[in-house]
Amino acid sequence: MIANENSLNNETLLLEIRKFLYFFLSNSFFHIPNEETIRMIIEHKLFAEFPLVIDNPEFQEALSLLNIWSQDFSEDNLPEVLSVLRQDYTHLFLGPGHLPAPPWESVYLTEEKLTFGEPTLQVRAFYRRFGVAFERQNTEPDDHFGLEMEFMAQLIAKQIAAIAAGQEQEANLLQQTQLTFLQEHPLRWLEDFTANIISAAQTPYYRGLALLARNYLTWDYATLQEQAD
Repeated sequence: MIANENSLNNETLLLEIRKFLYFFLSNSFFHIPNEETIRMIIEHKLFAEFPLVIDNPEFQEALSLLNIWSQDFSEDNLPEVLSVLRQDYTHLFLGPGHLPAPPWESVYLTEEKLTFGEPTLQVRAFYRRFGVAFERQNTEPDDHFGLEMEFMAQLIAKQIAAIAAGQEQEANLLQQTQLTFLQEHPLRWLEDFTANIISAAQTPYYRGLALLARNYLTWDYATLQEQAD
C-alpha cells in the first residue's frame, strides 16, 4: 500500500537497492570481467560499504571474501587481476570443454541436461509477457542465470515506474511476478549452480559472488513472501 510520502520514499529506496543488486549479479554472471566493472567495485568500495545488510553468516562470509579480494587490488596489478578473473570466468562458464558450473537452468532441470530445454521456453514466455528482450537473445539461451537476474532487475524498474505514476495495481502485479518468477525459475537451481561455482572457482571473487547470489536471492524471496502475506 502507498500510505504516505515517507513510506513511499522508503519503499522506493529498497526497490532501487534491489534493482542495483540484480543488475550487478546479471553483469557479473553474464559478462566476462572488464576493467570498467572492476574499477567501479573498487572505487565505490562496494563490498566494504554494501548497500544491503542481511543477518546471515554465509552472507557475511560472502562480503568478507569479496572485500578481502578487493583490498588486494591496485592500479599496478589491474591487468593481472583482470587476467586471472577472466581465466576463472572462462573456466567456470564458457569452456571449451567440460563446464564445472554451466549457467543455464535447463542443464540442471532436464533429464538430458542440455541447453534450450523446456525451462528455456518457460523463461522466454515470462520475458515476452513483460516486453523484455535481451542482446544475444537468439544465440544465448534465455535461461542463462545472468539473463534471469536482469529480468528481475527490469521487473523492479517497471515497479518503481508504476509506483511513481500512482499505478498501485500494476506495481502489485509486478511485485507478485517477481515472487512467482524467483520461485519457478532461479530458486529451483540456485543451490546446485552456486555449489558448483564454490567448488570449482579458482578465485575468491567467484566463490564470494556465488555465496552472495545464493543468500541475496533467498533473502529477497523471503522478503517478497512476507510482503505478499
